[in-house]
Amino acid sequence: MEKTNWMKRIVSSLLAAVLLFGQPLESVAQTSVNRSNLLEMGTPLVLRVSEYFKSDNQTESGYINSIVETDVYSSDGTQVLIKAGTPALIEYNSEPNGSWGKAGKICLTHATTKTIDNKRISLRLNSCKNGGGKLGGVIALSVLFFPIGLISGCMKGSMPKIEQGSTFHASTMQDIVVE
Repeated sequence: MEKTNWMKRIVSSLLAAVLLFGQPLESVAQTSVNRSNLLEMGTPLVLRVSEYFKSDNQTESGYINSIVETDVYSSDGTQVLIKAGTPALIEYNSEPNGSWGKAGKICLTHATTKTIDNKRISLRLNSCKNGGGKLGGVIALSVLFFPIGLISGCMKGSMPKIEQGSTFHASTMQDIVVE
């Protein structure tokens, strides 16, 4: 009876050791093999805008054409997974300028591009550009030429522009294995 309990303890201890230590080692070995074609979440890249862009004076969203500026390598640095010059689309949202000198605003939030095996990958951007505000001028005119100066409240700020060749820093939003 004692011999059976002793054997059960040894077998269950060995089984527990294999489950605890055997599985993680296998997954680490498998991950290290695939790192040559793994594009990790958070991998940085630079996007260059390929067109001049100015938003209309309205709330809108859309896409701006751009390209990937430099090659993007796998997590172990051995293989190019996104080539320089690959087209990318930057998603934008704009807020219009308004009365009392309020400036317009364009925010670039997301982008997409493709890997060398044609898989679409989502990118995170976090960049907002503001146009020129005229609030100071509106206040000055209102005070200096009161009450006629209140008409200056109709002055609007300007909308921002994104010049061709402007660069923006982005990062990948998920891990992706490239074939």
